[in-house]
Amino acid sequence: MTQIFTHPSVRVCDHPLVHHNLSIVRDKNSNSEQFRIAIRRVAQFILQEATRELPLIQVQIETPVTNMQARKLASDIPIIIMPILRAGLIMGEMLIDLIPLASTYHIGIYRDATTLQPIIYYNKLASTVDYSKAHIFVLDPMLATGGSVCAAIDIIRELGVKEQNITFACIISSPQGIKVLTESHPDIKIYTGVIDECLNDQAYIVPGLGDAGDRAFGT
Repeated sequence: MTQIFTHPSVRVCDHPLVHHNLSIVRDKNSNSEQFRIAIRRVAQFILQEATRELPLIQVQIETPVTNMQARKLASDIPIIIMPILRAGLIMGEMLIDLIPLASTYHIGIYRDATTLQPIIYYNKLASTVDYSKAHIFVLDPMLATGGSVCAAIDIIRELGVKEQNITFACIISSPQGIKVLTESHPDIKIYTGVIDECLNDQAYIVPGLGDAGDRAFGT
């Protein structure tokens, strides 16, 4: 299902159902409900792959038939879901369904329309967590210029998170964004549904899907 693309840390989830739902996400005639549902379906495939390397521990359990050794997520290793507002919320909802024991810390970043630089306006990262062992999943449907994602990762790196324990997951990415992100943070893992052609003069991904936040929430 997963292919290595361009850089060893970049993985493209190539699956027929990913492509099918991407066609719905991209279609300008899809309404907000159809858009959100398709985003969740694509995100499910990507996030299942993105969580593949989470650490497990051996535990003893009793089934209705016998005792056995089972594997479960280590309870002493914090798992943090970090959706970038607004559009990352949909992917965050999907991941919390997959990992109910995870914590969700939101961060709000928007791109200045003139300078194209990321502006951080909300940060809900807790100060009481041992981030040295944490596994963090940064979520945003779009990787365009890479500025917002790099800004988010810079913040969590300052908290002591190991770069190899950071995973970024998106639906659609651009070659420019991947280049910026891999050069700035070469040890993080990147999961995407597809890598598109380029960015246009307004820094929108081409062919892309437009503004994911506006389309998801009908604004």
